Amino acid sequence: MAIIWNGQFNGLADSKWSGAIGSFAACVGIDGHSQPGTITVHQKLTKESGTTVTEFCKVRLAASNGYTFWFSSTSGKIWARSSAGSWSLALTTTAAAGGVICLGAEEYNGYIYWATESRLHRIAIANADDAWTGEALNWATFAVTNASYHPMAKQDLTLFIGDGNRVCSVDDAGTFNNNALDIKSPYIITTMTDYEIDLLIGTITATTVNKTELITWDCVSSSWNSSDPIEEPGIYAFIKDDNYVYVYAGLAGNIYFYNGSQLEPYKRIPGTYNNASYGIIYPHAVGCYQGRPIFGFSNGSGNPAPQGVYTLGSYSKDYTKVLDLSWVISAATTSNIEIGAILVAGFDILVAWKSGTSYGVDKIDYTAKYTSAYFETMMLFQEERDVLKTLREVAAYYNSLPASTGFTFYYSVNGAAYEEMTSVTDTILARVASALSVPKVGSLQVKVAFIVSGNSAPVMEALGVEKE
Repeated sequence: MAIIWNGQFNGLADSKWSGAIGSFAACVGIDGHSQPGTITVHQKLTKESGTTVTEFCKVRLAASNGYTFWFSSTSGKIWARSSAGSWSLALTTTAAAGGVICLGAEEYNGYIYWATESRLHRIAIANADDAWTGEALNWATFAVTNASYHPMAKQDLTLFIGDGNRVCSVDDAGTFNNNALDIKSPYIITTMTDYEIDLLIGTITATTVNKTELITWDCVSSSWNSSDPIEEPGIYAFIKDDNYVYVYAGLAGNIYFYNGSQLEPYKRIPGTYNNASYGIIYPHAVGCYQGRPIFGFSNGSGNPAPQGVYTLGSYSKDYTKVLDLSWVISAATTSNIEIGAILVAGFDILVAWKSGTSYGVDKIDYTAKYTSAYFETMMLFQEERDVLKTLREVAAYYNSLPASTGFTFYYSVNGAAYEEMTSVTDTILARVASALSVPKVGSLQVKVAFIVSGNSAPVMEALGVEKE
């Protein structure tokens, strides 16, 4: 029997034909990080917001008073979540001019600030709970009044806010400056983050213009310090990993690494991308969970790749950083969905999503495993592609197999649809195997689905395939 997976987890392959040893053509809901050398199943995501959150949220904020706040992308509504997990509508924003959807939010110097198209609003953190009181709506006015982006970031004891091709600021005395920095027109600021002593500024011209820039500013100089042009239609999100920063740019799954001065191509979310099939990572759909960066991949059009919460990380520095689709939203689908915001609080992950006309915020559920976890191998035995083979057995070797758990095997021969196999458990060799005879095998893929029971799941050590 040939061992085709031996415990080395390398996440998603570049395609079903090419990838690192130990990577998979598909990998959904699988946990290959918690116990190196094995794979098991992630906890599920369960909708926590109930019927309270009725719109899609693309901005979130974790406040120092223990509340988290979720801002609608279609109206002025702001929902509050207490530390105990109770939800309520805290406020509906009104604005003296422009749209009322929230385009950015941040806590700074005792206040929560949030931005709509033409106005900046704030509330004292002491008044921000289940029902906001004493808020200062229309506290300041933007000069450019951008209708799509007002990202916020804190750096050098100052709050910075993007407004078209300008960076606005609020200092620790509460003074608003509507032009702390301006960048070249027609660039529009889409996202910002702190990096060492600098502010990193992501930009876009238009989704139809294949050129943008990452701008670096020291927050002191009268002009920005450096810029790195890239041939992409926009920079949309910063993905942070301790001292490292990754950038999602364009709509074709490209992730770049920021080396301190320039962007370097790093990874690509495997998929099929074209003018009718593309995806995006929204600025607030990022986080860091147990030391590993995570992000939500959303459908733009055409479902170019499975959508959900991806991990880009490793167990420690001794392991390669890999990409995998770790969590599927509670709506139980990986297509035609959007993930607007992710918030990590300790061991909790909160995920705001949209699926059709349904909306919600999920929370990681420590009482149950995800019930539809699976992986698919890359094409097997390609070095013998011109030789007809017979598939004899597929076996999963396990470390533990709790009661009512197991594996379901499928095979695909010569590109045909997957067919299910019948399996038996061998407790002596600690394996679950399917014996069969499938002749005339040219190309072969194997799919393994994990059978879970409540909060129990099998732990796999290796996968073998026997052919002749």
